Amino acid sequence: MLGFISHQAPHPVIFVHGAGGNSLLWKRTLQYLSGKSVAFAVDLPGHPSGEITCKTVGDYSEAVFEFIANRGVGRPVVCGHSMGGAVAMTLALSHPDALGGLILVSTGAKLGVDPVILDVLRSQPLKAVEQVITPRSFNSIDLSLGREARVALSVSNLDVFLNDYLACQNFDVRADLRRIDARTLIACGDKDRMTPPKWSHFLKTNITGSELYFVKDSGHMLPLEKPEALAGAVQSFLASLTP
Repeated sequence: MLGFISHQAPHPVIFVHGAGGNSLLWKRTLQYLSGKSVAFAVDLPGHPSGEITCKTVGDYSEAVFEFIANRGVGRPVVCGHSMGGAVAMTLALSHPDALGGLILVSTGAKLGVDPVILDVLRSQPLKAVEQVITPRSFNSIDLSLGREARVALSVSNLDVFLNDYLACQNFDVRADLRRIDARTLIACGDKDRMTPPKWSHFLKTNITGSELYFVKDSGHMLPLEKPEALAGAVQSFLASLTP
């Protein structure tokens, strides 16, 4: 069973963190949600610490599907950040009847990874996280936000970073996007250097009826850098699904 944190929301929703992360990525965003239903922010297998049992985005998506089934959450929206967005899209393609909608945050239909990141993760993983990945993930970061980012990452189990980035490297659903028929919100920071805005534009073009929302002056870690702005878009989208 996946670990999780929960909060009120206007419609059932599952939040899925990105590569090397954990459920605390969503803590600040959750605080701005309200409603009569429930939001779950889950820890993917092996996050923040533990044995690595999932090697692919597909493996992670099946773990989330099992969580949904075990919790008895009827057709929730799945909201995924970065690799979590890949998990959400995979779920929408493999289990379309299980989802009530998608929220794709700072992600893409293909998650190519800079070879520099992979090389440093193989040789000096902590350096990769602190000196390569984190600086690229924010438009603006101060000491307080840096500390919060560290808590939202699985630094106690550094092997998970390489595992996750390799899973991202192998993810590509560009040819399948038009099969997604779930109501979809796409959100991205306009200064995102990890999953640049053009990737979100591609999602918008290829997922029928999807909505696209850009957050000004935010980088890749949108749920940490601009949680109130992101939560406002999420709250409105979830409320629109509730009769």
